[in-house]
Amino acid sequence: MEEIIHGIDACQEAIVLLSPNTIQKPDWVIFEIGAIRGQHKRVTPILNNVHPEDIGPVKDIRAVELNGFDQFLRELRKRINEKARRRK
Repeated sequence: MEEIIHGIDACQEAIVLLSPNTIQKPDWVIFEIGAIRGQHKRVTPILNNVHPEDIGPVKDIRAVELNGFDQFLRELRKRINEKARRRK
């Protein structure tokens, strides 16, 4: 748990993989997403064989299907590059 909290503290935004297993026992994922959102950081659920309507309390967060992950990574790279340019 300490490593996960440290990772959340250190990140600017996070992704959380949601699978049928995590939907059946969502406590840990809800904890992670709550901790990330509590720090007002962007969180993106990645859906692996899960339908968006199955994600319950995080329905207000834009989720990405696993087969759309490449596009998400391109968008993430763009956000990272924009932040790096602003810092210079």
